[in-house]
Amino acid sequence: MKAAALARQWPLACFLLVVSLPTHAAHRQDPPLRILIDQPLRAVEYQLGRLTSGELSKVERKDDDVRYRPVYVALLTRRGMPRQFRDEALAALMQLDKTSATRVLLEALAKIPTDDAFTADKLLTTLLNQPTDTLRQERDLLLQTIDRPSPPLVLRGAYGALLVADGGPDSAWPLALARDSHLVELLRSVPHLPGPASAASSAPAGTAGAIGAQLFAPIAAIAAPSNAAEARDTVTRAAALTALAWTRRDDATFEILAREIVSGASEDTRVAAARSLLIIPDGAWPKEGAWPKEVAPLARAVIAWVGETTPDRRIEPAMLDVIHLGERLAAALPPEAARAVRRDLRDLGVQVVRIEALPEQLAFDLKWFVVEAGKPVQIVLSNPDAMPHNLVVGQPGSLTEVATLGGSMPVPTDPGVKPYVPNTPLVLHATRLLQSGDTERLGFPAPALPGEYIYVCTFPGHWLRMYGVMLVVADIEAWEARPTVPIDPMTRAPFMSRRD
Repeated sequence: MKAAALARQWPLACFLLVVSLPTHAAHRQDPPLRILIDQPLRAVEYQLGRLTSGELSKVERKDDDVRYRPVYVALLTRRGMPRQFRDEALAALMQLDKTSATRVLLEALAKIPTDDAFTADKLLTTLLNQPTDTLRQERDLLLQTIDRPSPPLVLRGAYGALLVADGGPDSAWPLALARDSHLVELLRSVPHLPGPASAASSAPAGTAGAIGAQLFAPIAAIAAPSNAAEARDTVTRAAALTALAWTRRDDATFEILAREIVSGASEDTRVAAARSLLIIPDGAWPKEGAWPKEVAPLARAVIAWVGETTPDRRIEPAMLDVIHLGERLAAALPPEAARAVRRDLRDLGVQVVRIEALPEQLAFDLKWFVVEAGKPVQIVLSNPDAMPHNLVVGQPGSLTEVATLGGSMPVPTDPGVKPYVPNTPLVLHATRLLQSGDTERLGFPAPALPGEYIYVCTFPGHWLRMYGVMLVVADIEAWEARPTVPIDPMTRAPFMSRRD
């Protein structure tokens, strides 16, 4: 059966099972990796720290033997560990310590480096998504954690859990206001709360929507201060602007964030506002008469902002997000105004294309995109999935050959060689193999010859679903005036949509 027919006919669940079987089978068949477990704790942690994530997942462990506790702690706190191992570690530590998930997760957060936002997000999400009744039973523990000196991530988890336990901020907010630096951690806990909140303020008590409705007013007072008493330092205001889009996704939130981008005095708060706007769905943006009045000046402000930065700063993560917001705003404008905004953004430098691996779906979130021949492009690839992924750009019509050549390659022993990237003229550009939580930027000039170039993950077995098309056109403004849709290289039919 041809690959295209196979991809069309197999249900996703069956495909995931078949692709995953070799890896999981290998995990079951390989003998467990043994370490010197009867050693001082620091010696055991040193051994575990020298292992790769794959090796760590294979270490011998027993959930009824306290000597293996450091192994489970490492599995729970190691960056990029698949969820199955974190879940296993959490259950084992609860059994070994005879304690609750809340206590285990708070202790684990204390071990996470402050710059490891990816792992912190995973643990905070697990903590705050526990049932409300479960967190309510842990209220004394949460209050004790807040009352004693605790690392920032632990405070963040405790405040977020207290918000969920109480169904609102009545207790958590005054506690945070009365303690130095606590308000910032409460605000930083908000994006991790179950949700997202809806715009409605009539949600049942205790739900994510109800918590968001109660948090909107105090957070908005910090995000858009109307008097000196409400004004806060830049760090606190940036945290409030980041949290605001979680509380409510409506015109009021959009206006506060937009005003900060247009007239904010601090780049940190403006970046926070831009990133917060990016998580608000287009459908929740202002409608009808208010729409062009709000969006057009905001788009011009974004263009001016990018234009004020030096070219080398325009490829930094913060400015890439600002440029992406400009492109989102352009899509909301009438065609002629949209083309003008996109032209101005392109004239300022690099075209930014953001692509993300969809967790547990073996797919990129972007199926195709358009670039202008010869112009600079930067692909920002993010991998929140548990499995490793890469992105290889190839010549038109090369999907099957590039993918099968890459997938059949042995794992290289040279760390300087990119795994599963074949040495062939068909390959134009490629990222490294990204582990869970990794992000990489791939910059290059678009090909001079227009055509439908492919991009694909060449990790073995992924290519049947994990691919897309980079449409290179001679004049992107002419294309925008009369857009065409590229052909799906597997189905041989035009793509039905740009995004999954």
